[in-house]
Amino acid sequence: MSLERRSYFKTIFWFLLINLVLSVAINYAYILLTQGIESPLSTLFIYSALISNVGITYFAIACLLCLVVLAVPAQTVIFITMVLILSTLHMLNVLDIIIFRIFKYHINSMVLVLVFTEGAHDSLHLGLGTVLTFFAITGGLIAFEVYLARICHLRLRIMPSTNRVISVVLILVLFFIFTDKSMYAVADLYNIRDITRSAKVFPLYQRVTIKDFMTKHLGFKIDREDQISFKRGHTSLAYPMSSLQNKPLKKYPNIIWILIDAWRFDMLSDEVTPNILKFSKEAIVFTNHHSGGNASRFGVYSLIYGVYGSYWQSFLGERQSPILLDELMKLGYDFEIISSTKLTNPEFRRTAFVKLAASINDTLPGTKAAERDPELANMFIEWVDQRKTEKPFYAFMFFDAPHGPYTYPDEFEKFKPSNMSPNYVTTGKRDVVPLFNSYRNAIYFDDFQVGRVLAEIKKRGLDKNSIILITGDHGEEFFETGYWGHTSAFSKYQTQVPLVLSIPGEPHREITYLTSHLDVVPTTLELLGFTTPPNVYSLGQPLLSGAGHDYVVSTGWAEAAIIDKDYTIVLPLESYNAGEYEVRTSSDYRLVPDEKAIFRQKRNVIMAVMKGMGTFLK
Repeated sequence: MSLERRSYFKTIFWFLLINLVLSVAINYAYILLTQGIESPLSTLFIYSALISNVGITYFAIACLLCLVVLAVPAQTVIFITMVLILSTLHMLNVLDIIIFRIFKYHINSMVLVLVFTEGAHDSLHLGLGTVLTFFAITGGLIAFEVYLARICHLRLRIMPSTNRVISVVLILVLFFIFTDKSMYAVADLYNIRDITRSAKVFPLYQRVTIKDFMTKHLGFKIDREDQISFKRGHTSLAYPMSSLQNKPLKKYPNIIWILIDAWRFDMLSDEVTPNILKFSKEAIVFTNHHSGGNASRFGVYSLIYGVYGSYWQSFLGERQSPILLDELMKLGYDFEIISSTKLTNPEFRRTAFVKLAASINDTLPGTKAAERDPELANMFIEWVDQRKTEKPFYAFMFFDAPHGPYTYPDEFEKFKPSNMSPNYVTTGKRDVVPLFNSYRNAIYFDDFQVGRVLAEIKKRGLDKNSIILITGDHGEEFFETGYWGHTSAFSKYQTQVPLVLSIPGEPHREITYLTSHLDVVPTTLELLGFTTPPNVYSLGQPLLSGAGHDYVVSTGWAEAAIIDKDYTIVLPLESYNAGEYEVRTSSDYRLVPDEKAIFRQKRNVIMAVMKGMGTFLK
């Protein structure tokens, strides 16, 4: 290697080292803006993560700059590249801190779309002072980086101790990376939320998990929710915003929730669900109801918590129990949680039911839903039969047969031709009819199981003092708008679900205004005598308020959809899909030609949704 290249490498080292120190100082702002970092354990982790996260970023930058030196060993090119990369890094870092301070989350694609699309100034109102300040900081950073590059090349690179300093810095950074990742991996394994909740403090933080290895190779059992401490000493959540107030009832009703996986809105019919339809004739039916997600994780989460699915990671990190179930525990309710699918993935054992491990039954006999779903119904009936108390209870049942590959016993093959063994590699529109028939058969099968449960409830007279809810976690599409299954889009076939609600004393009627899974918690608490306004603990409103929503929000893995009667605006939530927003018609999910005009028109709504995504974060 030539002496010239070695000289450039040493210049780059000193340039990056000083910038690394600067980045650590800048990123320290995240710690100052984050509440709940008080215990010795969380303090050790957060400071290790600070240096580790910055260190990993600088390793990547160092590799890039070294490639530039090897490819184009020209001083001007190298210096310009150095200055541009580091100036951009610091500017983005400062901008992200501003976003984090306001919204409590980092720059994501929703933010980028909002800021960099036509008409952004119409609702952001940055003001001349903000713009001038930003450009002043930008100019100052560039000037500093130019000066620093010059000093590093003329003075620092020739220091005789450079090689020794390189070794020490490398060892220290690797030590902090090892400490950070090891602490998080162990904390994730043992549900130590003092650490897991801090994973979202720093932008681009990379989690390391060893669960699969420990489970597969060392026989480690990860269902350890019963060992979690529920002290609220330290938390990064403002959920709920205050304690809830209620007027005690003379007698509290039972609460029975029945969920059917992937049960979409047009599958409540005499042909597919005769038992549920019969039950609905004496209940309230919501015909324009949407799940809070296009996947089970976000659909069930939004139903039990009443907040956007974008909060999932924060609540999972905190092991935060839903306020509804917390209040039911205070009121002395019994609990029975029965699921045909394991509640470890999605991680409802560590979120929704984190305090109810002893009440969970999710290891039912059978290898598929066609075997487990009847056992679910049997287990609930047996549980009710064995109860010797008048205490009210909360029961949660999750049937799974309509989830692909749509399993059911042969005697429930009502719709033909069908296909219970699809090839997911080659499945396409030509396979729609047999797949759709299998899906309907699976729902028909689960309707029979739900019918057994409802019959037992009525037989025992429990319906006279029970709030009974039947719904789906999300929908299921069969290329009606060009997509298949769920999680692939936010069409009505994937987000709109039936909602049947039986309330003692309430007559049958159909509600046609727009409602959401987020409304179920405020509705339930209101029926239980709670007087605290819903916005203290939820982003929904009571279902029976007499007026629906102007829009609802449904979330997925990396996107969120704002859905109203006319349009569905799909906004990315992650930086990797920046700028990929879409405006579609809500009726048939077609792209709108003049999407920019609609986007500008709905900008205030988008801002309100963004604010909602930070409402319950400190």
